Amino acid sequence: MKKNKIIVVLTMISALCIFLVACGSKKASAGNQETTTKTVKISFWTGLAGPYEKNLNKIINDFNSSQKKYKVVATSQQTYDKLNQKVMAAAKSNSLPVLGMASYTSLPDYKNNGFIENLDTMYKGMSTSQKNDIYSAFLSGSKIGNSYYSIPFSKSTRVMYVNEDILKKYNLKIPTTWEQMREDGKVLKEQGIYAYGFDQSFQMEWEGLVHSAGITPITSTGKVNVASSKAVEAANFVLNMVKDGTAKSAGSDIYWTNSFVNGKSAFYIGSSAGMTAIKQAAPTSLNWTTAVVPSYEGKSGTAVAGNDIVLFKGASQEQKQGAYAFMKYLLTPKATTKWAMLTGYVPLAKSAVKSKKYQSFLNNNERAKAAVKSLPESFSTKSFVGYNEYYTDESNAFDSMLTKQTSAKDALTGLAKQAKQIVSNNKGN
Repeated sequence: MKKNKIIVVLTMISALCIFLVACGSKKASAGNQETTTKTVKISFWTGLAGPYEKNLNKIINDFNSSQKKYKVVATSQQTYDKLNQKVMAAAKSNSLPVLGMASYTSLPDYKNNGFIENLDTMYKGMSTSQKNDIYSAFLSGSKIGNSYYSIPFSKSTRVMYVNEDILKKYNLKIPTTWEQMREDGKVLKEQGIYAYGFDQSFQMEWEGLVHSAGITPITSTGKVNVASSKAVEAANFVLNMVKDGTAKSAGSDIYWTNSFVNGKSAFYIGSSAGMTAIKQAAPTSLNWTTAVVPSYEGKSGTAVAGNDIVLFKGASQEQKQGAYAFMKYLLTPKATTKWAMLTGYVPLAKSAVKSKKYQSFLNNNERAKAAVKSLPESFSTKSFVGYNEYYTDESNAFDSMLTKQTSAKDALTGLAKQAKQIVSNNKGN
């Protein structure tokens, strides 16, 4: 009898243990499931490497720490060319990430290929004052027609780097016009110094010159003006300086950075984002600063460069909401100020530039002021379906001027013919 009672009790205890273990397992399982469904992963492909990648992760960590619903995970493709190649391959295999970096000039092609989402819904969630706070050159580059397809992010302008030691030695001042810089070149040429040094091509400077002259190389309606008289005149302005020995291309060196820090030129026009490279390359004894790119025909203007962020097709609704939250965060004065101070890119918002924090940064970093001063007169190049193909043709045309001595008129006339064909082939897209 006692034996039977003991067996019954042991059986009940065993059953209770099994029940408790089962409940515990279900609870643990439910907890894991809750964690999994609670945090939505937002994959993000970038073209940044080195310190830029490291600093981007700081911004991402700030966002991830600011809320618990989403987790942005960035993967660097090392370069923008590799990033674009990876995107094209992933689109074919339906394995695109949620977010990715892209040049604003690639937006029409990405949209035409069905790669990216329309972001009007996200922008409608922003107040008018928030949108007005973003510099118009950046916002206009994010639009195709009347709709938004990206947010601006890592943005730069062209600035003029100035060798103050050369100016002091030869009693020169920082030129405020291209004409003045050309005259300075006549003085410096006798000393074996170029006035104006530029990267492998003066393509972007030409864009700025024709903009100042009131010319849009290819309009939003598809009109091609790249071979207009003023466009040819602007190209010849630089080519004539190259021919008379007052300007020089970096050629196979790609960038004029090393030539500038070694005193080969008094002035160097390049990206404001290249300031980090100059700081690293310049000897401590070199006195240098930056200035706004000189005006041409009485007007200033510099094309903005850098990358935007796009939302790729295929994201779930939850991922889209997470992407919207992250993109809105990047546009906040707090985030864009930190990104600018960490990298040398410019803030996206006017309020960020005016903030005490950024103004304090500028006071301690005088060389960063020129890029910010350029923002009100900056502009985004008009892009269109087939722009990447056109850009390659444009690069070849400028290379031909510099390496094959093709006249500006012939090179740009050939480019105009190619551009018209590209526009015609993509009409209706």
